[in-house]
Amino acid sequence: MANVLCQNKIIRVDSINVQDDVNITVQIDDISSKFVLVNLNLKCKLSKIRKRLEQNTKVKMNDTLSFANMFNNNNGSSLAEIAREDEEEIILENIIDKKSKTLYLKSESDWRFFKDKFKLEYGHYVTLEKVNNRAFTMVDCEMNEIVDGYENNTIQIDLEEDKIIKNDFLLIADIDIPNFAKLGVSIENSNIKNSNIITSSTYNIIEYKKMSLKLKLEPTKEFIEAVKGVIDSKDPRKFKDLINDFGQFIPKKVILGGRAYFIAKENSEENSGEYVKNTDCQAPNIKVEKKSLEILNKSNSSKYQSFKIFGGKEICSNNFNETDWIESLRNFRNWSCIKFKDPVNIFQLLPENLRRQILLLVEKKILYTNAENCTYYLFEPGMHHTFKLNIPENILKVINNKDADCNIFATVIDKKEKDIFNCQVVWPPRPIW
Repeated sequence: MANVLCQNKIIRVDSINVQDDVNITVQIDDISSKFVLVNLNLKCKLSKIRKRLEQNTKVKMNDTLSFANMFNNNNGSSLAEIAREDEEEIILENIIDKKSKTLYLKSESDWRFFKDKFKLEYGHYVTLEKVNNRAFTMVDCEMNEIVDGYENNTIQIDLEEDKIIKNDFLLIADIDIPNFAKLGVSIENSNIKNSNIITSSTYNIIEYKKMSLKLKLEPTKEFIEAVKGVIDSKDPRKFKDLINDFGQFIPKKVILGGRAYFIAKENSEENSGEYVKNTDCQAPNIKVEKKSLEILNKSNSSKYQSFKIFGGKEICSNNFNETDWIESLRNFRNWSCIKFKDPVNIFQLLPENLRRQILLLVEKKILYTNAENCTYYLFEPGMHHTFKLNIPENILKVINNKDADCNIFATVIDKKEKDIFNCQVVWPPRPIW
C-alpha cells in the first residue's frame, strides 16, 4: 500500500496536464517594466520554463535573467532570486503570484551577456574594427563595479587626430595610447608646414564608467590550427592573411558604460604657416597647443556642431538631458563598450611552443636605431673609451626578456679622419637597473 501511495505522488507531481496551461503575465524587474503575456504550464519545472521563455521574442530569456519570488517586508515588496541550480526542483506554480498570475524575473549583469553583445572573443584591426572569425574563447571574467565613474572633460584635437576620429578610433572605444603603442600604433608629434587653413575640433566629453571586465581568454582550436598551418608552410607572409582573418590585437580589459560627445569644428587661418602640436601620451585624451593662430572674420572661418552618443538612452543632441541619460545607464542593457585597456597581440595568448615557432619563422626585426655624437681623445695607441648607450626603457624591457633573444650592433665612425675603430658591446648577464 505504501508503494502505491508513493507512486501516485510521483505521478501527481511530474505529470503535465494541458488543463494546467494558463496565461501568465511575465514582468522583468520593477513595475515600470513592460508586461508580456505567455501561455505556460503551472506544473512545469523552472528549467523547462526557462527554455520556453528563451524562444519568446518578447521576453528573450538569457543568463542575465533569474526567476524570482515576490515577498513583502517592512520596506514594501522585494524580489527574492532563485538560484539556477534550483530550477530543476521548483515548479512554476510555486513561485507565481496566485492572484495576478504574474511571473517575476530579475535581471542582473552577467559577463556572458556582455561577451555576446560586444563580441569580446573577437580580435580587432588597429582601426578598432572587429573581425568576423573568433580567435578566442572567454572562459572566465572578473567583473568590478566602478564607483564615481562620472567625468566631464573638454579636449581639442587638430586635423591629423581628426582623421582618426572620423574612423571612430577614439570615439567607439577609447584606448590607452602608451599601451597601444606597444602594438605598433602611435600618434606622433609632427609639424604641418605650408598650410594656411587649419581645422580644429573641440570635444566636450561626458563619460560615465559603470563596470570593468577583466577577460580570461584562451585561443580557439580554429585559431591554433590556422597558426600551425602558417608555421608548416614556412612562409611568414601568410601571417598577414591570419591577421586579416583573426585581427591584430584583442583587449584583456574593457570598460563599460556610456559616453556622449558634443563636437564643434572650426576652420581658421594661421599667420606663420606652421602648426606645432604637442601630444600628451600619458592619457588617452589628446591635448593640442596652437601657436600664432588667428581667427578670421566670418567670411574666412566657419563653425559647426555634431553629436555622438555611445551607451544609454538614444536621444538627439537638441533634446539631450544629461540627468535622464545617466538614469538610463542604471540598466546594464544600455551600456556600451567605451574603453579598451591592456591590448595584446593575438599571437601573445598562444601556447609558448607556438610563440617560439612564430618567432623563428618571422626571424628578427630592427626594434630601435639611434646615432649619437661622442668626443674621443686618443692619447696613446690601444686606449679605449667607454660610451653608455642611451636605450629607451620600453626597448630595454624587450632586450631583458630572455625569450626575445635580442642582439645589439654598434658602429663607430670618425667623420674627419676616416679612421677605423673596433667596437665591442658589453652587456651584463642580468640587468643592473
